[in-house]
Amino acid sequence: MTTLTISRQKHTGFLSQTKYRAEIVANTPTGPLWAQKHIADAAAARKAAHQKLEDESVENRKAYERFYNSLALFSSGTIALSITYLGYLKSIPNKTVMYPKTLIASWLVLLLCLIASLFYSFFNTHYMYFSRVREYLEKSIDQRETQLAEMDNLPLDNTPEQLQEAKARFGTEAELFKGKVTSSKTREELYMRLWIWSGRVARFTFPIGLGMLVFFAIKNM
Repeated sequence: MTTLTISRQKHTGFLSQTKYRAEIVANTPTGPLWAQKHIADAAAARKAAHQKLEDESVENRKAYERFYNSLALFSSGTIALSITYLGYLKSIPNKTVMYPKTLIASWLVLLLCLIASLFYSFFNTHYMYFSRVREYLEKSIDQRETQLAEMDNLPLDNTPEQLQEAKARFGTEAELFKGKVTSSKTREELYMRLWIWSGRVARFTFPIGLGMLVFFAIKNM
């Protein structure tokens, strides 16, 4: 009995040691639990970064809209002030207005800045719209083509004639969507270029027009 009891104790101790070693291996930095934890942590970090990117993208778009709206307001206000200043110069007796062409050029440049700033949001909105429409149509094409490819693999009760009719309909819809994708992509690229260049024109013309106006003011002091 004593020998049997000792054997059981040894067996129990061996199982306990084996379980303890397995837990150590599982919880070490190279174990499977740690590997799963690292993968989950990496996925959570990517998701958090993506969410932050989305939130900041929305805020950045709003900031750009406010910037270009302010730029349009400043351009129109600068033109109005320059007209008032021109009236003041002409009201001075025996005062010759110097560099009037520079003043007119500054008005034209600031007016171009005003127009580009006002249409910046318009072009951006249309670009985003046609971009999303194109993505939707491409997904619709993938859906129709997948249905067409997998239809023979489904246990359907339809007759062969009905299946051929459905295949023809899916094929026709896919071709129709492809034509709309081409049209949407063309408009998307057009409004993207207009959006980018309207921003560039607004940013460059405002300091140029303002500089010309300051030059005119200094020369007529």
